[in-house]
Amino acid sequence: MAVVFTDRERCRRCYACIRRCPVRAIRVKEGRAEVIKERCIACGTCVMACTQRAKQVRDDTGTVWGLLGKYPSVIAILDPSFPAAFPEIAAGKLVTALIRLGFSEVMEAAFGADLIAREYSRRVRENRGRPIISTHCPVVVGYVEKYYQLLSSLAPIVSPMIAMGRLIKWRYDPQAKVVFIGPCIAKKAEVDDEKVAGVVEAALTFAELKDMLSAKGIDPRLEEESPFSGPTPNLGRMFPITGGLPYIAGLAEEVWGSDVFVVEGRGHISETIRGVASGEIKPKFVDIRLCHGCLSGPVMDNDLSVYQRRLLIIDYAMAAADPAQTERDLEQYSDIDLNRQFTSLYTTLPTPSETEIRDILRRMNITKPEDELNCGACGYPSCREMAISIYQGLAESEMCWPYLVERVETAQAELIQAEKLTSLGQMAAAIAHEINNPLAGVLVYTKLLNRKLAGETF
Repeated sequence: MAVVFTDRERCRRCYACIRRCPVRAIRVKEGRAEVIKERCIACGTCVMACTQRAKQVRDDTGTVWGLLGKYPSVIAILDPSFPAAFPEIAAGKLVTALIRLGFSEVMEAAFGADLIAREYSRRVRENRGRPIISTHCPVVVGYVEKYYQLLSSLAPIVSPMIAMGRLIKWRYDPQAKVVFIGPCIAKKAEVDDEKVAGVVEAALTFAELKDMLSAKGIDPRLEEESPFSGPTPNLGRMFPITGGLPYIAGLAEEVWGSDVFVVEGRGHISETIRGVASGEIKPKFVDIRLCHGCLSGPVMDNDLSVYQRRLLIIDYAMAAADPAQTERDLEQYSDIDLNRQFTSLYTTLPTPSETEIRDILRRMNITKPEDELNCGACGYPSCREMAISIYQGLAESEMCWPYLVERVETAQAELIQAEKLTSLGQMAAAIAHEINNPLAGVLVYTKLLNRKLAGETF
């Protein structure tokens, strides 16, 4: 099942998802905006844009309930942004709540960030070629795989989630099932990615975890505190903060120079990757992620500001730090394979000729430049862009609001004219009826007089 999909019953032709989708992964069919699985990068932008909740995220709670009910060892790994997601709950209380839910152990995914940071540091310092693009954000990986022939620039390094999954499955407990819990929709797509499959069984959002706790009547605030199990992270707990990876990897100074470029936010992904592809951007390392830090993930379901979330993460990281233990754990798991492969999923949509574009516009009564209102009601920035999307099978003419209004006005005028003709016909019929009645009597008597004059008897 697709990670992001459309509930057709809720879709109301607002086209906000088209307006916000960074990769045009929306196709309108019979007036309903559907997510195209093959083009979707699971960024969650359409989910946040849809006020009608027509765009839905795959619910993996059923999968997790099944794991908890079947296997004795199911380990939860918490994304390091959890202090910002549960601001009123001490970490130890959350651990106890998860164990009561049925997990055998709870670990911090932040140790995975500590693991990969060393590999990034080594590769960046040794890099003498084109920029290395970070691959810890699955949205960025999907974007490059599907929309750019730039796989050679992707760092062949797994994300913290996959690093922890491999640590658990390959060294800690090979029989365990692993469930990641965090603020990211795209982690569900990463779990499905066959290039890194087999070490994490499911990815829950924080919202889904809260639903599961509620279903069991578990209030983490009332629980006793329990410790995390597994290796102890250190700076990896800072990973969700803007520039977290360069900081953990000891590349903070390079961020102020020309060797490391940190980019965050939906509006900058395509611009930056295009710059790397064209050679305009030439640092050793480009750290890109969709959100302004993972603490701003698309399913962080509280109203705290980014600043407040940042403070919560920093406070927890400083209070829980045990650098000496982290170093021992890093040494113990230094042989974990952190490499990965990528697959080109690059496809192109057909490009219409200028004549074909003009023909499509003409069918929408757009015959001259001043007819191109570019109002954006269809979700596309211009009439021309919409015409191209119609040619590519992504849009329908009826999405054009001025065109639709004109059609309605024309239909209304035709209906009024038809009603006038109907009324005229009804009036003519009534008049004819009124005239026919006396005429019938006149005709009868005329025939009788004619017969009488002819000498006929009655």
